[in-house]
Amino acid sequence: MLIGRFYAMGANNVARKAASKAAGKAASRAMRPIVLVAALALAACAVPDPGSVAQAPVPPKEALAFDDAVDQLTVALFAGVAKDPAAVDGRTLVIDPLIDRGSGNQSVATRAMEQRIVRTVRDRFAAVKPQQFSAESLQSQPLILVGSITPVAGPGIIPPTKGPTQTYRIWASLADLRTNRIVSHATAWVRADGVDMTPTAFFRDSPTWLADRNQAAYLGTCAANAGEAVNPSYIASLFSAAAVADGVKAYEGGRYQEALSRYTQAKALPAGDQLRVFNGIYLANAALNRKLEAEQAFGSLVAYGLENGKLAVKFVFRPNATQFWPDQKITGAYPMWLRQIASRSADQTSCLRLVGHTSPTGTAEANQALSLARAQRLRQDLVTRQPGLDAKADAQGRGSAEPIVGSGRDDATDVLDRRVEFEVRPCAQAGIEPPRRG
Repeated sequence: MLIGRFYAMGANNVARKAASKAAGKAASRAMRPIVLVAALALAACAVPDPGSVAQAPVPPKEALAFDDAVDQLTVALFAGVAKDPAAVDGRTLVIDPLIDRGSGNQSVATRAMEQRIVRTVRDRFAAVKPQQFSAESLQSQPLILVGSITPVAGPGIIPPTKGPTQTYRIWASLADLRTNRIVSHATAWVRADGVDMTPTAFFRDSPTWLADRNQAAYLGTCAANAGEAVNPSYIASLFSAAAVADGVKAYEGGRYQEALSRYTQAKALPAGDQLRVFNGIYLANAALNRKLEAEQAFGSLVAYGLENGKLAVKFVFRPNATQFWPDQKITGAYPMWLRQIASRSADQTSCLRLVGHTSPTGTAEANQALSLARAQRLRQDLVTRQPGLDAKADAQGRGSAEPIVGSGRDDATDVLDRRVEFEVRPCAQAGIEPPRRG
């Protein structure tokens, strides 16, 4: 929420990167109920009816305008399936919110894709009935659509690119939760000038990031081909994912108490132990001005990251500097964040490496120096709070070598490229002498 105010002001178009703007203008500005969970997981072993597996038409390998590309993707997904009335007549369709491949975020573009898909299905495949993704709609074991988007070097190319691009690839899979099999898969390419990768409010405001197992299971299902079994981990996470989706809607609608309830519900479900849930509990408590509960929730976020070996935190710095952005609405919670990171890290027997990252604009030398300086500054902040960390924490800068988004826009779309990561590793591997015990 506070981070969102900062990026809404466009304050991160930094002075140190002005020399890169001319080149940037020439390129595109791209950028469960538990019983049912068990029943669905068992169904993954069932053999599908061959007639229910669609062979989607191969789309032309050219980048289209956004709406045209999404229409092409949708028709390719449903055209073959619609030839088998028994597979689709009267079936419910739900869309598990589409995500960006690199960050796992929902964005303006992924939301627009969902809306366009629903419109096209209603217009062209009337036998299928779209419904909201929810615990109630999952009870009928519907058709479920998952999908993603990623920047690529050009039309027809599958692997993602790490730099500014003029083309995005979109793809989706349609699964039948009666059989837990993929019934169709399709891909299309989109011109970048029609793609807005600005994260939606919840993902923009979330203070931490980690590519966790839930994101991996979702993307694995997106990539599956017709006839393959749905990822069992994805099936097991469906009801928690539905509660998270409800929480996102409530948070973005300003209904913070409802959002807190939904995230708390998700946490108690199978696969509810995930970063989106912990981010949501923190954000809802902070929005409700429940300071103690918000700090406890942020501590849970840190603990989750440390248990998983890494956590990226979105600290906002002044342009080309190691000082935080001078607005308490943005950075007011940072002392609490640092207190929790220091306290939780001090309790670990392992060592900690702080790794700074930058976006790909600017020179490699400047990015390397800045990323290291910011990591060193945060290390000193932690040591000041927990002196014992001096012997078990170091700092490293990786410049722009490991972007997650790579657009180089220096705005809300690529905030994760300017992250600081906290990596947990054995002290010998980190190159740090373990603390002596007297």
